[in-house]
Amino acid sequence: MNIDYLLILTVLLSFLFLATRTSVSSNKEFFVLTKSQKTVTLSLSFFASGMGIWILTSPAEVGWYGLGPDVYGYALSAATPFLLLYFIGPKISSIIPHGTTLAEFISIKYGKSAQILTSIVATIYMGAFLVAEFASIGLFVETLFSVSGLVVSILVGFTTLVYLFRGGFKASLKTDLFQGIAIIIILLLLIAFWLVESGAGNLMSFAAAGGMTSSSSFSIKSALAVILAVTAAEIFSQGYWQRTFSAEKESSLKAACIFAGIGCFITVLILGFAGTVGAGMGIENPSLSFIGQLQGSSFISYALLILGICLVTSSVDTLENAIAATISIDILKNTKLQISRIITVLIVIISIFLSLQVTNIFSVFLVADLLATALVVPALVYVKEKSTNAALIVPFFSGVIGSLSYRFFFIDLESNPGGLVIPTDSYGLADLNTFIVALLISTIISFIYYKK
Repeated sequence: MNIDYLLILTVLLSFLFLATRTSVSSNKEFFVLTKSQKTVTLSLSFFASGMGIWILTSPAEVGWYGLGPDVYGYALSAATPFLLLYFIGPKISSIIPHGTTLAEFISIKYGKSAQILTSIVATIYMGAFLVAEFASIGLFVETLFSVSGLVVSILVGFTTLVYLFRGGFKASLKTDLFQGIAIIIILLLLIAFWLVESGAGNLMSFAAAGGMTSSSSFSIKSALAVILAVTAAEIFSQGYWQRTFSAEKESSLKAACIFAGIGCFITVLILGFAGTVGAGMGIENPSLSFIGQLQGSSFISYALLILGICLVTSSVDTLENAIAATISIDILKNTKLQISRIITVLIVIISIFLSLQVTNIFSVFLVADLLATALVVPALVYVKEKSTNAALIVPFFSGVIGSLSYRFFFIDLESNPGGLVIPTDSYGLADLNTFIVALLISTIISFIYYKK
C-alpha cells in the first residue's frame, strides 16, 4: 500500500477508535453537553474547530498577494469572533441555559420566522465552509502527495460520519481534544524547522521584499473588510454555540474564548507572514508559498500530511454536526435522534459532491458573509429585550437591499468581477464599502424598531 494512504488511514482510524467509545441516547446529547465542559477542553475544541485545512494555504496566499495590513487583518479576523463571543456568549447562555442553537435564542427573542431566517443564513455559511474544506483537502493531497483527492475526501467524510453517527457532539469534542493538541505540536515543529533552516534575518529580509512592512489605503480597506465580514459570519457558526452552551460556567467560556482567540491569531499571523516571505523569495504558487519553503526530509512531508488530516477532520466534524443541529432543531423542528443521524449522512454526501462541482467557493463565502453582516446587529442588539419577527427581518432585508442598491448606483458593475450580487471590489476581493452599507443600514433600522 502507498505509504501516504497508510498514514492517512492510521490517523483516521485513531480518531475513529477514540470517538466510537462514546455514544448518545438522546437528540439533545447528540448536539450539546449542557454545562459540563471545562476551560481546557473548550479552548482546544474552539481552536481545533476554528482552524481547518485552509490555514495551510489561505493565510499564505493573502500574504503573497497583499501587504502588511492584509496579513494583520486576516489574523485578527480569526480571533475577533471569539472576542465577540466572549461578551455575548455568557449573556445568551444565561437566557437559555439549556439551549442548543443560537437560532433558539432568536426564536425566544423575536419569533419563529426570525429563527428560520437566522438558520438559513447560518446554514449557507457553514455549508460553504464545509464544501471548501472537502475541496481543499482534495487539492492539498493531490498537489503534495501521491494520493487521490476524492478518495481522501471520502475517507475523511466516512470517518467523521461514523463517529458522529454514534457519538454526536460528544465524539466531536473528544476528537477535538486530541486534534487540537496534535495541530499545536506539529505546527510548532514545522515553524521551528522553518526558522532554523531559513534563519530569522533572511526571513525578515524576504518578508520586507514581499510587502510585509509596506502599507496602502487599499490594503487597509481590504483588511477591515475581512475583519468585518468574517466576524459577522463566524458568530452564526453553530459549532461555536454548541460549545458555548456546553461550558461548565461563564469563567470557563470566557477563558476558552481568550485562549482560542490568541491561538488562532498567532497561527494565522505566522502563516500569513510566511506568505510574504514566499513572495519575496519568488515562489510562484501563492497558496503554497509557506509549504514550498518546507523543503526537507520525508519526515516534514509526513508531518504536513498528518497536520492536514487533523485540520480537516477537526473542522469537518464540527460543521457536519452543527449543520445537522440547525436543520433538525431550527428548520425542521424535528428532535428525533434518528432523523438527526439521517440528516448528518445527507450533509456529508452532498458536501463531498458539491466540493467536486464548485469552481469558485470564495464567491459563495462572500455572499454568506454579506448576509451575516446585515443580520448580526439585528440578531444581537439589546440581548435581553424581546421584540417581534419584524424587528429582525426588516433590518436584515433593508441592509441587504441597501448594499445591492449601493452596488447598482455607485459601482461599475461591468468591470467589477462580482457584479451586482457578489460583494467584491475591482480586484475581486471583499469590498469594504458594500459591507459597511449593509451593516449601517441594518443597524439604523434595528435601533429605530427598538425606539418605537
